[in-house]
Amino acid sequence: MYEVLIVGAGISGMRLAQLLQQRGTHYCLIDARFRLGGRIVSQSMAEGVQPESGHHRYDLGPSWVWPNQPRINQLARQLGIKLYPQYDQGTLVYQDQFGSIDTTINAAPMSGSLRVQGGQQSIIDRLSTKLEAERVWLNHTVRSITQAEAGVSVKCATSCGTKTILAQRIVLAVPPRLVAKSISFFPKLKPEQTQVMGDIPTWMAGQSKFTAVYSKPFWRDHGLSGDGVSRIGPLSEIHDASPENESRGALFGFFGWPVQQRQVPEKKLIEQAITQLRQMFGPEAAHPLQVSLQDWAADPLTATAADVEQKVQPQCGSLTELDHLWQGRIMFSSAETAKGFSGLVEGALEAAEKVFNDLIVYGVNH
Repeated sequence: MYEVLIVGAGISGMRLAQLLQQRGTHYCLIDARFRLGGRIVSQSMAEGVQPESGHHRYDLGPSWVWPNQPRINQLARQLGIKLYPQYDQGTLVYQDQFGSIDTTINAAPMSGSLRVQGGQQSIIDRLSTKLEAERVWLNHTVRSITQAEAGVSVKCATSCGTKTILAQRIVLAVPPRLVAKSISFFPKLKPEQTQVMGDIPTWMAGQSKFTAVYSKPFWRDHGLSGDGVSRIGPLSEIHDASPENESRGALFGFFGWPVQQRQVPEKKLIEQAITQLRQMFGPEAAHPLQVSLQDWAADPLTATAADVEQKVQPQCGSLTELDHLWQGRIMFSSAETAKGFSGLVEGALEAAEKVFNDLIVYGVNH
């Protein structure tokens, strides 16, 4: 019988686990994936060499941190992780709906933002060292939550079969829409409660990111910032993702095409993205050292059908209708449930902080 079971080992669930561990709470953190981090994942472009050896990783999920976000800035300092400014020197490349290119626009859309040295997964890696390994279980997919006399009974699917976990309280640190779609509750939740969860879109679920790595950031030599905007795509928004020391150059972009239009072989999408980069940034862009493509809409642990069909990304909000569910036995902690920075990494930390304070009020390990 755990005091708190946390479902979802993204940054919100991991931060909550760290806070509970510091307080001495008997907790368990589980995740359906085989890795930690959730929607935070960074890929090494140095053939598996780790960033501790001086090599950089490129973010396939969240990319930026802002100076006005206190929690993520403080956490980075506590973990000894450096943040560095997004490169913003030079002009933006604009491609209109007819394919014409303009390289004279003096604009820097992400100026003032910060990037994480080694990629945002560095935060996940450092956080993982703060958690007791025996309290973290991967490959545990929650199928049902049953109200019990002393708390909740949670059934999970694992590679070894079904496992039941008992806890006084459960914190769902996963997108609410995924909860509504994939977890059964006994007794059943009220229809309006399920509807509330289903109405909140999962942040990034419809996004697809493409990264191309080069031997150097050659566009800077031509007075370009690496920022780009295109009206024809496939990439609608492009930015410089190079490491601070310029040991490599990197451009990454968001696919502007809807999910249905992206339903072509990955190789073809990559070819089209490289062709576009060549058109916008010159012939050197046609020969990247390595590329990566992360389509979050194709990840069943991130996106649901409702997210894929979403035409516009609305603002997320607090699930006030689900506060104190089952007399506080069920709580929610994800970027989507934050009030101040909903949908961002800072929001995920904000949600973890709120749940931690609520658990103290409920008398967990009091």
